[in-house]
Order: sequence, then structure tokens, then C-alpha cells
Amino acid sequence: MPRLGHGRVITQNDIEDSRTELAEAAIRSPAAFSIARQVEAHNFDFLFPELQEDEANLLPQQGNMPELLKNLGASMVDATEEDSPIPAAYTYFGQFVDHDITLEIQQGHGSATMDQLLDPNMTPLGATEIRNALLNARTPTLDLDNVYGLPAPHDPQNGDKMKLGFNSPTQNAGVKPNTLPPGKTLDNDLPREGPNPGNIEHDRAAVIGDPRNDENTIISQLQVAFLKAHNALVDQGLPFDMARRALRQHYQHVIVYDFLKRVCDPAIVDDIAANGNSWYDPASEPLFMPLEFSVAGYRFGHSMVRGAYNFNDNFNFSGEQGTFPASLEFLFTFSALSGQLGNFDTLPQNWIIQWENIIGDSGTKARMIDTRLAAIGDKALFALKSLTGQTEQPPDAARLAVRNLLRGYRLRLPTGQAVAQALGLPALSKDDILAVAANPAQHSAIEAGGFETRTPLWFYVLAEAKRNGEGKHLGPVGSTLVAEVLIGLVRRSEDSILTQPGWQPYLPSATPGTFELADILRLAGVLGGGRAPANPISYTVRSGDTLSGIAQAQLGDANRWTQIYVLNRAIIRNPNQISVGQVFILPVKTPVGTIPKVHTVRAGDTLFDIAAAKLGNSNRWPDIWMANVTLIPNPNRLVTGQVLVLPF
Repeated sequence: MPRLGHGRVITQNDIEDSRTELAEAAIRSPAAFSIARQVEAHNFDFLFPELQEDEANLLPQQGNMPELLKNLGASMVDATEEDSPIPAAYTYFGQFVDHDITLEIQQGHGSATMDQLLDPNMTPLGATEIRNALLNARTPTLDLDNVYGLPAPHDPQNGDKMKLGFNSPTQNAGVKPNTLPPGKTLDNDLPREGPNPGNIEHDRAAVIGDPRNDENTIISQLQVAFLKAHNALVDQGLPFDMARRALRQHYQHVIVYDFLKRVCDPAIVDDIAANGNSWYDPASEPLFMPLEFSVAGYRFGHSMVRGAYNFNDNFNFSGEQGTFPASLEFLFTFSALSGQLGNFDTLPQNWIIQWENIIGDSGTKARMIDTRLAAIGDKALFALKSLTGQTEQPPDAARLAVRNLLRGYRLRLPTGQAVAQALGLPALSKDDILAVAANPAQHSAIEAGGFETRTPLWFYVLAEAKRNGEGKHLGPVGSTLVAEVLIGLVRRSEDSILTQPGWQPYLPSATPGTFELADILRLAGVLGGGRAPANPISYTVRSGDTLSGIAQAQLGDANRWTQIYVLNRAIIRNPNQISVGQVFILPVKTPVGTIPKVHTVRAGDTLFDIAAAKLGNSNRWPDIWMANVTLIPNPNRLVTGQVLVLPF
């Protein structure tokens, strides 16, 4: 699996090179992983295309605009790192989600490469040019293809499991900072290629669905946790496909009801989850990834990154002899994508994470969401490194804030004020923007660029989080952009929890009826030294079984057969016909949750008529279709006897 430097641009030429090399059974190009399995590329496009029709909605196209943006980006420096209430683990979970839904490919030789962005005469591309230039090589439906996609290997001893890597022992292992963290074993690394000093792109590269998940040690350890969580489900009796589906669905639950409710305004998240999308249509054809989200809104996470972390017993803030903080520079060094694994063949044992240090009430917090980025830890996000470990040159290439602002300008992003107006939300005033300036240099850069009235969308989202959310979470515009897209993508998934009436978490959790990121880590056995106690989550069909009989015997209520049906729609085509040997996932015994109702199709039925009769509103027929789309791909063709689950 090849490595990719931070921000590495993948062009269509890279893709063609990869196709040729894959045909020769050799994965040797930095882009090979993106097409190792046949994934249909999707477009990037504008969520608000109408804003492109009026130049007043965009940053002014004046000759010195790139320089003005560089000055603004250079001013976004933070050396104090104030805390938000969000545990630091969610910073990297957000990055993990990003790598699951977006991988930008630039057609030809690229249209927004680093050289093009840093050109002092750079101008925005045309809207049509942007649509034609950019493709998304990820399946943007939150299906964990960064975990399950090729070339991620299965365990050779058990094909239902995913393969793990092993950690390298350290010398002087009894002395900090070289110790193995308590409760850890040496199976806490990613599977890797072997040492290959003559080919830096493959030298000890992680063999995973997306090599960007080996960009830093925290996200690589999160990737390990997801592999282990899958394997734990197999250990509980689920075959590969069912384990993958279970993990996908609980991952979606974490995104909607844990992650989003921490980083966004919870009321906005609840409204979109309960009442549907208003701005981003998850059923749109062709499916596209909004540029306002991917190039601006979702990049709020860059502001949450800290310069150093309380990582484990070796690398922390304790001041104990032999220990020191896990700086961002070290976290990049002890990965194969951005560093050299500290010259070990695999991740050394002393760099296995102790998750309790960055999740939960007592763990390290993410820095607040505002108009600053971490600059401590050898200049952190203002000194990004190349694949060889050297600081990017020229200096502006090493400044993440500068990259983000120039990229938004190049890709014609509307201003924050224009997006607020399009959403029908109050826009920040000139005084609001100036009030959140982090320092005198930033105040001057805002005024010099006229950014107090026409604010770059990414900067606006951060300013709004500080002004309206006190840096604790995103404001109205940021929350709406982020929640609309992520919840919409959950709805689009073939395993969507939001189109399955009555779906609720069924894997063990610290609090019954909920499921959070910490519960995935417990399932994986990497948090707190062990897994949460597990109730039986599967049942193998025996002769004479019926769904109602299974529900009565296993759940104590025959009426809960519809819950079993909903959880197993992928393998139950007809709830009246189940087969001996089938393995079903069972819902939790408590809380019971809402029991879905069903309708058996009769001759002459239409979704329109069923919606009128069962839901009291014929216009809700699309809701019935979405809840049963795997059974009825064509909404105009119902088959007598089909059992449809009714939405609430």
C-alpha cells in the first residue's frame, strides 16, 4: 500500500498509471488504492449553485487576493490552545470520517495543485471547469470502505476477520519512555509492507483501505480499533458480511448521535435526523459531494487539533522522569505515511495509545473551534512535512490555514455571508467578524482583505463557532452544512439506520440504548483494558423456527418479530420463509424501543395508496420506498405478498 504525503494531489494521470500497474498485478502508484476495487467516481458540485450566478456572493477576483488570503492564513496562529468540551479523540474520528467519504482526484495534471494554489497570479476556476476537473473516488455513503476496501487483507487464519499488524519491541523496555503501556499486547499496529528503503512510497506502508489513515499515530490507532471491533463481532458468531453491516450501522449511529451532537448545535442535528434533509438531497442523481462542505465546512476540524497530547504512560504531561508530551510532530513521525516509524519496521510498542487519555470526561480535550490553528510542537500545522519528513517549501505550502483559504478561492466557494443568506440564517455582522479576530495581525488581515463583509467560507464557519458557539461547537451555518451532508449520506447508505424504522443500537454499550465512540473502542478491547460485557447478539435458525417464535423465546415478546425482520432485511426477503442455518442479529432485550409495523402487499396496491391508508398522507409514499428500497428497487412495481416495513 503506497504512502501519500499530507495534502498529496491525485490526478487522473495517477489513476491511469495505477490501472496499468494493477493490470500487471503490482500496486506501485500513490493512487492505486483508490481504484484497486471498482468504485464509481462521483462528482463534486456546489450545494448552492445559484450563488455562482452573482459575483457579489464570491470573494472579489482582484489581483492581490491570493496575497491577502496568505496574510489571513498566516495570522491564524495559536500558541495557547484553549480547551473545548469535546474529547480530543473526536478530532481524529472526524478525520477518519472524512477519509471514508472523500478522496479527491483531479483530472489530467490537476487544477488545484500546490504550485497552482501558490501562484501569485492564481485566479478562480469557472464553475463548469470545477465540475469537470474534480472527482471523488470514495463511496460517500459512510460504508467504512476505508476499513474494508482493497487492499486491506483478511486474516489468513480466519477469512471472516481482518488482518492486524504487530508492534516492534523496544530496547530498555522496562524504562520510560520505552515501556509497553499497561494492558496492551503487541497486536496493535496496522498490517504493513516490509522495509523498502529504495522506494519511499512503499517503505513499511500500511496495507489498508486508505493510506491516509496512517497519517498520524492517533488515526492509525483508530484504524486498528475498527479492525479489532470487526474481529470482535466475528468472535461473537457473526460471519464477515453481518459483522461488517453491524459495525457500519453502529458507526453511523456514532456519527449522527454522538459525533455530530458534540461538534454541531445539537438542536440542528436532532431536527435534520428527525425531520429529514432540507438542503442536501440524499436521493439526488447523480450523487455529489458538496464543495461548500468538503472544502470549507468540514475543515473546521483543523481548528480542533492540538500541538501535543497526553497519549500514554510514556508520552504525556506528567513531568515524570523519562516521559514527555506526544507532540504533533512525534505523532506524524511515528506513522509510515508522514514519518519513518521512528526507524522501526512497525509501530514500536511504546507508541500504542491509551484511549482513556483522550476520550471521556477526564481525558485531553480538543482545542476550541475558532479562527486559530495549533502552532506549538515545532510549529505544528504551520510546518507541515513532506513525505521525506522535511518541512514543505515554500513556507506557505507548510501552512495548513493558507492552503485551505487559497483552495476555497480557487474553487469559487461562496462567502460565509452568502451561504447564511441562502440558508435563511442571520449572517455575522462586520463587527462580529472583527470581534473574533484572534490577534492584531488577524484583525489587520481581515480589514485589508475586506473579509469582514465578504468572508471566506472556511474562516466564516470558524468565526461563527467562536461568536455563536463560544468555541464549544459550530454555529448555525457550520452546523447546518456539516449535519445536512453527513446525515444525508447516512440516509443514502444501503445499510442506513435512518431508513430502517425502529432501528436502535444492539451492540453492548456503557449506557443501554445509546452507542458512542467509546463503545466502539470497548468493543475492540482497546479502551479500559477490556471489552464491555456482551449479550448474545445473534441467533442461528433451527428447524421449525418462525420470527415470532424466535422473538418470544429470545426477547420475551412475539410482537418484536418485526424488529428482527428490520435488522436482517439483507438476508430475509420474506419474513414467512426463513431457512435453517441462517444467522440473524437480535435486538437488545431492553430498552425495547418502538416496534415497527408492517404491511403485506395486496393485489392492486401502490405505495401512494399504502401511504394514504397506513400513514394518513399519500405524499409520504417516498418514505415507504426508502424504508424498503432493497426489497422494491422500483417504486412502481410491487409484488403481491411482499412485506413492507412502515416508517413512523
